[in-house]
Amino acid sequence: QDRLVAEISAGLRGPVEASSRADETASLPAFEAHSKGLLNLRGDSRESLDRAILLFEQAVALDPEYARAHMHLGAALDTKGDFLGFPELSERALKSLDRALTLSPGCGETWRFKGSTLITLDRADEALGAFERALEANPTDAAAHSGIGRVHFILRGDFVKAMASYERALAMNPQAGWSALQYAHCAALARDFLKAEGWAKRAIVLQRERLSGRTGGAIVGAFVRLGQAKALQGLHREAVAEYERELESLRDVDHALLSGGFELLG
Repeated sequence: QDRLVAEISAGLRGPVEASSRADETASLPAFEAHSKGLLNLRGDSRESLDRAILLFEQAVALDPEYARAHMHLGAALDTKGDFLGFPELSERALKSLDRALTLSPGCGETWRFKGSTLITLDRADEALGAFERALEANPTDAAAHSGIGRVHFILRGDFVKAMASYERALAMNPQAGWSALQYAHCAALARDFLKAEGWAKRAIVLQRERLSGRTGGAIVGAFVRLGQAKALQGLHREAVAEYERELESLRDVDHALLSGGFELLG
């Protein structure tokens, strides 16, 4: 990590000092802490997530005006709060994201992270508003469409509307394994088993290729989704076979949901 950050920093030592972008920093130590935090945030383990939070906190302490560091601190806190079921962490995340938006109001990525945090806090209308702001900044943001799908799925139980949003997300990013996973889940609950099986099989391919739709991320649970579709059709032996394949696949996965007390949420 130190070598990678040093290589990144070497190319930015001149320009970074004269940076005028609201979401960047003129502090090289803050930049390095933020860069190391990003590497850990993409690690998909509880330990790496905790390290990421500490590094982002270090970055904003070194430069309180560093919008991207505030943004990623909020994202990391909400990820931990969501996984552990600690809403107080997501409330902290919201403060960091609001600080980032004060510094850089037009950053669509921050609006998207805020939408995700508002889902964790069960604030559906506000979450939709945040995702809409994200799409105003970047209409091709597949993750924002996926976030809208999650609002309809998790908070409103509208599986058909959720499927439409996930379909838009997958059209923009066919490698978004997490969206394929959730599409399959919603389709099964909507009793559209043809789509449920088709997207579960696509999610299996992406799971094997470790393509979640974000850098460094991995997904789990694709075989479970195919098993669910089979079970709901009364094909119980086939369902059990898919669940057994999931258990087999998990033996080679180091995922945050599998360590340190996290539960598998597939």
